[in-house]
Amino acid sequence: MDWTPIIEATAATVVGLAIIAMAVAIIWLARRNRALRAEIRRLIEHNLALLETTRQQAEAARALAEETHRDRAAAIKPLLVLIDEPPVGIREQPWAAVRVRNVGNGSALNFVVWMRAGGGLYRSSGEEAKGFSATLHLAAGDIFEPGPLRNMLFVGNTYGFLDPGMAVVGEDAAANLTGYCGDSSGNRYRFNLRTADPPEVWERGTDAPSWAGAWDPRLSGVAWPQTEANPVLTSLPRRDLRQLVEALHDTLHALQDAVAAEQDVDLTSRPQRPHVTEASS
Repeated sequence: MDWTPIIEATAATVVGLAIIAMAVAIIWLARRNRALRAEIRRLIEHNLALLETTRQQAEAARALAEETHRDRAAAIKPLLVLIDEPPVGIREQPWAAVRVRNVGNGSALNFVVWMRAGGGLYRSSGEEAKGFSATLHLAAGDIFEPGPLRNMLFVGNTYGFLDPGMAVVGEDAAANLTGYCGDSSGNRYRFNLRTADPPEVWERGTDAPSWAGAWDPRLSGVAWPQTEANPVLTSLPRRDLRQLVEALHDTLHALQDAVAAEQDVDLTSRPQRPHVTEASS
């Protein structure tokens, strides 16, 4: 009996079944991959929606924080305005030109006014006319005006050694009266009292602006040229102190001898004349 046809038929059947199984597996895997891709796509869309929601929430939180910061800044921000502007004829006089009111919600801390008038430089004093050494604070609604306790002090001539420069107070009529103050958060403000423009702000922690020296009457160590109107003081020459030291030593010895003589008088009732060394002149 010839088995070859049977074996061939059996092999063909097995191969056909294997091909059919492979095709079924491929079809199943394809359907499975489509379902997996759909699930991945759904997860990606869900994550994108979550990210968009998070972004919107972050923007809302940022806007709320900015609004809170603005409200807090407005609650503590001072606002300086010049009141009762005098006539032009006497506007440049320090006793008439400086009347400033704090119309803001917060206190104006370390309040200072700089002014140029008639070739001179003036600066507001502290409380009780203590000069530059005392600080001055204006509460909301308070007024600064020259008087017995608050004065405008003459600093020096324009372009003199104590001139802070145009960054602190200008020279023309539209910028020669400038007010400075701070708030309770550490921010500082520069007000042009002539024009009533919005103030320049020096926020706490940021780099110092050009007008940062407005609170220091000594300002900086700028080397101004020496002139007759602006003499530059130099230190006096050092003197030879040896003679003075010798004279002090002789005086000290004389005092010690006098004390010893007084003690000897108490013990022996016989005074002794102390020997005083002649002091060198």
